[in-house]
Amino acid sequence: MLREPADFGGQCLAGACVFDASLLLPSSSFLGLPKAASYLYGTWRDDEGNLLRALRGVRSDSSTFRFLFVSRPGHQIERHEAADRDLFAGPIAIEESGSAVTFSSAGTSSAAEFDYRHEVDRCSWSEGAFLDVSGSLIGPGLQWFNPWPGGGCFSVSAKYRTSGTLLGRRVEGFVGHEIHYFPPGISWMESPYGQGREICWQQIANEYEDGSIIQATFACGNDGWGFAMLHDEAGVFHCTTDVEAEATVRASTYPETIRYRFLDQSWTWRMDPQGERAATIPGAPLGADGTCTRDGDPRSVRYSMGNSDWWTDGRAARITIGATGG
Repeated sequence: MLREPADFGGQCLAGACVFDASLLLPSSSFLGLPKAASYLYGTWRDDEGNLLRALRGVRSDSSTFRFLFVSRPGHQIERHEAADRDLFAGPIAIEESGSAVTFSSAGTSSAAEFDYRHEVDRCSWSEGAFLDVSGSLIGPGLQWFNPWPGGGCFSVSAKYRTSGTLLGRRVEGFVGHEIHYFPPGISWMESPYGQGREICWQQIANEYEDGSIIQATFACGNDGWGFAMLHDEAGVFHCTTDVEAEATVRASTYPETIRYRFLDQSWTWRMDPQGERAATIPGAPLGADGTCTRDGDPRSVRYSMGNSDWWTDGRAARITIGATGG
């Protein structure tokens, strides 16, 4: 059946771009779409190897979506109760100074202050007494654009290799910054992606024992939506919107593995032993944490980011090939 004019289904334009200050400003627009929000997320390990994570959404004038997740041996990653209560939530100030942009809590001088600073090749992120990390950009921005009649979505993400402290523990890992542009009044959940198009979407970064680093974003969905964008350890950029995925799923409904095939490559994401992340929004996709590696690559991963959206409302049946007992 032919589509209506200007309806391309889920087909995306995808590629690399400069991740510059203009992307962070609330007044910015691209492809006729205003900025909706920035999403900051981090994945780290402490000295004992426990998985730790932070997540914050920043809109044009406020930030109320914020979480800290911690794990302990033999347990899944859980929301931190004190952070749920005390992390800053409220009005923010966004300031530009040359090529730098700062997001910061407004009207507070408490221990719950929030501050995120973007520079050309690095970032820093502080959540008062809870979190203080900083580090360097590990590659260009990754961008995709998907239009539909009367609207569309433009998204850009960048990743940083970071270190610092979380809850007083020394941590090493990665920070990601993902930006969404939507028509006014539309968010991810009200868009085609929340209504059935997205099945899974993963932000990926690995640092291997040999010191090399890769960064990627892989996604698969309905209506032809999906992409694979990868900067490999040699700095070569691989990009396509022709992606096949298959998954195995735990009895808990979290994914166990997700394999992506694109171009001449095959990569498999595997759930971390602590990676069943506690939910943040009822009815939203599950968040899961793991590590994604190229099939057949024998190298050990020292630190990784492998956060995944995974929908459990039946849409994932198209790529699910089996269940596990975990």
